[in-house]
Order: sequence, then C-alpha cells, then structure tokens
Amino acid sequence: MIFNTIWNNHKSHLHNFIKTKIDNDYIVNDIMQEVSIKLLDNINRKTEIKNYRNWLFQVARNTIADYYRKYKKHTNLVAENTELNSESTTCVCDLSGFVIQNYLPEKYGKPLYLSDIEQKPQQEIADILQLSLTATKSRIQRARKQLKELISDCIEVTYNTKGQISDFQLKKYCELPPELKNEMERLNISL
Repeated sequence: MIFNTIWNNHKSHLHNFIKTKIDNDYIVNDIMQEVSIKLLDNINRKTEIKNYRNWLFQVARNTIADYYRKYKKHTNLVAENTELNSESTTCVCDLSGFVIQNYLPEKYGKPLYLSDIEQKPQQEIADILQLSLTATKSRIQRARKQLKELISDCIEVTYNTKGQISDFQLKKYCELPPELKNEMERLNISL
C-alpha cells in the first residue's frame, strides 16, 4: 500500500527526469523498474527515508550512472572494431553537478543545481533561497548561460536530434583544472 502511494506520486516526474538523461525508451523503462525494486526493497527492510522524492531521484541518478559505466565498458570493446552509433553517450549527470557547485558563483550555481540536478520546482527553490520566483528564474537562466560559456570554452559539444548531448570532446588548446580531472576520473568519464 505505501509503495503504491509513493510510486504513483513520483513515477511520472521520475520517468521524465530519466528520459532527459537517456535517449532509449527501453532503457528508461528498465531503469524505472530498477528504481521501483530498490524502493520496494527499502520499504520492506523498513529503511528510514525522510524525503521519498529526493531519495528516488538520487537512486535514479545512481542507476543511470551505473548504466553508463556498464555501457561504456561495452562500447569501448565494440569501438575497437566499429564506429559508435549516435545513441552512445557518456553520463555527465554527476559531473554537471560538480561543475555547477565548484565553478559557478554560489548566487547562480545553487539555484541551477536545485533546478537541474535535484529537479526541484522553481517555486520551491525560490522558497528555499528566500527569493521571489522572478529572481529565481532569472538566476537559473543566468547560471545556464554562464555554464554554457564555461563549457564551450574548453569542450566541443555535439547534440542529437532531440537536442540532448550525444558527445563531447576536449578542445586541443584547453587544459582542465586538476580537481575537475580527479572528479572525472572518479566518475569514470574521459574526454
């Protein structure tokens, strides 16, 4: 009973979030199923979860990252003999959060992190930061612009037909900061 209530309250938002990270409906459904199993397992073990929404999104992010790590190992083997197709991508979900938190001014980084990484509604972000909704929207837009400029200085980004990032390459003249290299290594992301 509690599982159905929690799952039905969050599954559509969770599904939309996962679809922004993965461009394959079958894999999206597999990840949704894995997240639901983990939720059921934690409910059965009576694990204390204070905020189910945040917990579900974090589990989804981790499951997506696991998928990409596993998929990357597989594609590295395939890439030796064949060209990668347009659906192969590297997970940047955790790296994006790191860049937002460490390279944008907090004034802009915090609202963007809450919006794009934690998937919180903008009104909720405005309440958390004690800002008007208009100011919150403005800061999020400015942060996105700053992030895009920061990224485009060093990274060549390629997009798929849905406007999602499909590939990225380090520009030849750009040297990444050591802490960013360490985080990329920790997440098994390479350029």
